[in-house]
Amino acid sequence: MALYSTHQTLHWFATGLMVPVVALLQLEKGLDLFQIGLTVAVYSGTVMALELPTGGLADSVGRRRVYLYSLAVKTGAIVVVLFARSFLPVLIGFFAMGVARALSSGTMDAWFVDEFIRIDPKGDLQRAIAVVGIFIPIGLGLGSVFGGVLPDTLGPLLARYRYLDRYASNLLAMVLLVFVQFLFTLLAIEDHHTPVTATERVSGFRRFSRILGTSLTYGLRNRVVLMLLLATVAMGVALSGLENFWQPQLKSIIGAAFQTWVFGVLSAGYFLAASIGNLVVTPVCRRLGNRYAVILFISRICMGITWFVLAMQTSPAGFAVFYVVVFLSNGIANSPHAAIMNREIPSSKRSTLLSFESLTLQSGAVVGSILMGYISEVQSISVAWYIGSGILLGSALVYLFIPEAGARTSGE
Repeated sequence: MALYSTHQTLHWFATGLMVPVVALLQLEKGLDLFQIGLTVAVYSGTVMALELPTGGLADSVGRRRVYLYSLAVKTGAIVVVLFARSFLPVLIGFFAMGVARALSSGTMDAWFVDEFIRIDPKGDLQRAIAVVGIFIPIGLGLGSVFGGVLPDTLGPLLARYRYLDRYASNLLAMVLLVFVQFLFTLLAIEDHHTPVTATERVSGFRRFSRILGTSLTYGLRNRVVLMLLLATVAMGVALSGLENFWQPQLKSIIGAAFQTWVFGVLSAGYFLAASIGNLVVTPVCRRLGNRYAVILFISRICMGITWFVLAMQTSPAGFAVFYVVVFLSNGIANSPHAAIMNREIPSSKRSTLLSFESLTLQSGAVVGSILMGYISEVQSISVAWYIGSGILLGSALVYLFIPEAGARTSGE
């Protein structure tokens, strides 16, 4: 657990460097809100198209190997965005980032679950996922703080050079950390599922179509998995509007005197809230008899209501408070959702079905990014958020159709 927590903390620290500035960076390069929505839609659509092939690839030829591929592609994508100066190059960069995200999706998650079950078959998987879930937001939060400070410190120095701007500092720092992550994964992670000979690798590729087909059939026929996937689609549609446009919204509230460190601190607060959510959910689950579906229903209702109130805010303080509470609710939901999902699927299909879940999230995000981007551009970001909060509230009803037996393993 310590090894995986360290690995994920480093991974998400690198990701966090871009969180407070991803929309600001695109605005700096001349994009409008609708174009930002399109770049995110291309990113999500690419992930969606490649989720299942790359997930099946990880199951057949090795989780660590495919994850290392993702880091290589991610480095190239960052370099493209670094030197982009218009909509099309930014779009290409986000496409490449989508390829990298698809390659990484579900790989190390499946590695951890398999290793946990191999070492302690009767262990509390929900608790283990929750513990790791504490460190992931911490990594994102620390990365976000640094990501918010860099444009105001190192950024002006880099902006003196041709083809660079103040946000180049974030991108260059990401390249360095991705390289460190590559070495850490290569040297510290041992994948028991990775074939060690060329013959076994070829056999793994031949198994790919069979693994993909049987995994999809299993997931769609399993009632519990299907309900979780429907809830995930709704989350993708709704949350894209919040994640894509919170920076322009807060910038408009603060006015011309905004500084990027504020965005970094608020991003860190968001991830800290998610970490707290993962911390408190285990005793909450025990107190409620591990009725995960009920907990998921309550948390999503709270998230939808809080987001609606967030859309009404006109002061930085009010925005900060409700923004953080939205993600506290989301953090509470993470491990119960993952516990139900992982106990419903067998190890042989785990990477593929986790990638399938991510595919449903990305498919919702594609629709949401375009829809919310258009509404934000022609109406306002607040209107888009009202709609998103309504989608979240409606989707909470899906959890009422999940029987509590879904918290037990059906694939064992």
